[in-house]
Amino acid sequence: MRVSCAALLMVTTGCASTVTRLDGEFPAPIGPAKNACEKQNWLIVAPTRAEFVEPSGRHATPRDDGVALYRVGAKRPVSIPSLADEMGHESPTFADHSDVVRSYDTKTWAAAGMGAAGLLAIGIGTGLFVASFKTKRTTQSDGSTSQQQDIDSTEAGIGGGLVLAGFGLGIVGLALNPGQAERSRAEAARYVFFPPKDPRENVVTWTQTYDQAVRDRCERAPSP
Repeated sequence: MRVSCAALLMVTTGCASTVTRLDGEFPAPIGPAKNACEKQNWLIVAPTRAEFVEPSGRHATPRDDGVALYRVGAKRPVSIPSLADEMGHESPTFADHSDVVRSYDTKTWAAAGMGAAGLLAIGIGTGLFVASFKTKRTTQSDGSTSQQQDIDSTEAGIGGGLVLAGFGLGIVGLALNPGQAERSRAEAARYVFFPPKDPRENVVTWTQTYDQAVRDRCERAPSP
């Protein structure tokens, strides 16, 4: 039971964020959002730190030369893959970020599925094993009654097998669950652009195009 619980908890609780917004902004030529309509979807480019955990999990190396995209007033960045359709159709960098994130998420949810299936198997197996112990009442010739414990070997065998299978699924879930090092790299790929692969100037240009589209939509929207 503990193995399957650990597999599920490691996936669902995760770890503290390794991505942090730093002070300042890199404004696009379009300038800041002008009104409430624009502020709802407006993006800001801001310096961002990402920490990369070593495979041992004991140390993390910070990198402060990245940038990320934020909504107005937000401290948490917007996911790069979530913007791919609107911003990244002309740049392969969005696909590269999405591939890393997708691989990590697939492993994470596979591990979660294994952990959940393990817990379910252990629960059902335990119930069957306990239910296999049955009490039989018999009436003696003198009219008295006695109790006899019988074991349904088939039911007990199935229950025990399910418990063992549950532990096996939990172990597989633990093996599949990404470690802290892979998690920190996926977190960086999900949120942060780093040079030289993703120059800050390119990110500002993409943001300028995106924010201009936001402004155009708000200008076309009917007044309340």
